[in-house]
Amino acid sequence: MKKFLTKSIYRASMFIVLLALSQSCSDLDKYEPLGANSIADATPPSADFSFSQGVGQNEEWKDYTFANLSSNAITYLWEFDDNTTSSDSDAEKTYPGEGMYSVTLTATDGNGVSSTVTKTLEIVEPEVPDVLIPEILEPGFDNGDAGDDPVEIDSRAVWRNSDLGGVLQITGSSGYHDGNYGGKLPESADRIGYQEIGDFTPNTDYVLSFRYRLKDDVSDMFGVLNVLMVKPTTDPADVAANTVASVSFSEDVVGTSELATGTLSFNSGTNTTLAIYFFNELDEAYIDTFTLAADD
Repeated sequence: MKKFLTKSIYRASMFIVLLALSQSCSDLDKYEPLGANSIADATPPSADFSFSQGVGQNEEWKDYTFANLSSNAITYLWEFDDNTTSSDSDAEKTYPGEGMYSVTLTATDGNGVSSTVTKTLEIVEPEVPDVLIPEILEPGFDNGDAGDDPVEIDSRAVWRNSDLGGVLQITGSSGYHDGNYGGKLPESADRIGYQEIGDFTPNTDYVLSFRYRLKDDVSDMFGVLNVLMVKPTTDPADVAANTVASVSFSEDVVGTSELATGTLSFNSGTNTTLAIYFFNELDEAYIDTFTLAADD
C-alpha cells in the first residue's frame, strides 16, 4: 500500500512539472518575433509628426521644424527627398526654395516592429505685408501757435508732454524753418517736443527724416539737438530704457549757418505705437518738416 501511494505521488508530481514546462514553453512561443506560434505586438509603434515653417524678415520661411508625435517607439529615422537623413527624435530642415517636398518618418519599437508615415510639404514664400506708415500730426508746424491765423489751430498742441518738459516754441524767422513756421527749442533747454504715433508694422525698418539747425548764441559751449524714437512714457527716468533709437547733432560738427537734413533709422520691433521725442542742450535749436518712411 505504501509503495502504491509513493508511486501515485511521484506520478502526480511529474504531471505538474510537465504541465508547468509545457505552459512555460507555450508562453515563450507566443513572444517569439517570428514563427508559426508568434502573436501580434500588443503595443505596436505608430509613426506621426507635425511641421512648422520658420518666421522672420529674411529667408526664415525656408526653415522647417518637425515635431515627432510617434508613440510606442524608441528609435526614429527621418528621410528627406534630397537623400539626407536624421535619427534624432525631432528634426530640422532648410529647403532651397518653393516647391513640393516629401518627408518620411519611420518609428521602431524595442521588438523591431516599425511604423512609417510620409507627408508632403508645399513650401511657398509668404507674401510680405504692406508696411504701414503712421501719420505725424503737424509735422512742419505750419499752423503756428494759437496767436496766429487760423487761431483755432496750434501746431504745438500735438507735441506736448508736460511730464518730460515744457512745450516747444514756434518760430517764423527766415532761414530757421521750411514752409510757414518751425519748431524752436530755446537756449534754456527746458522745452521738448513729444508725439505718440501709432499703426507701425511690427519688426519693420523705418527712417525718420527732418530738418534742423543749431544757433550759436553761447560761444563757449557747443549746442546739441537730440532726436529719439521711444516707447511711450511720461516718466523721465524711463526714457533711457524706452529708447528704441536716437541720434544727436552738435553745432561744432554740423555748423549753424543753415537748415540741414537729419535722419533717424530704427526698427519697430514688437511695437505698434512709438513716440518722437526731441530736446536740446546748451544752446538754441530748431527743427522742422518731419517725414516717416519704410527703410527699404
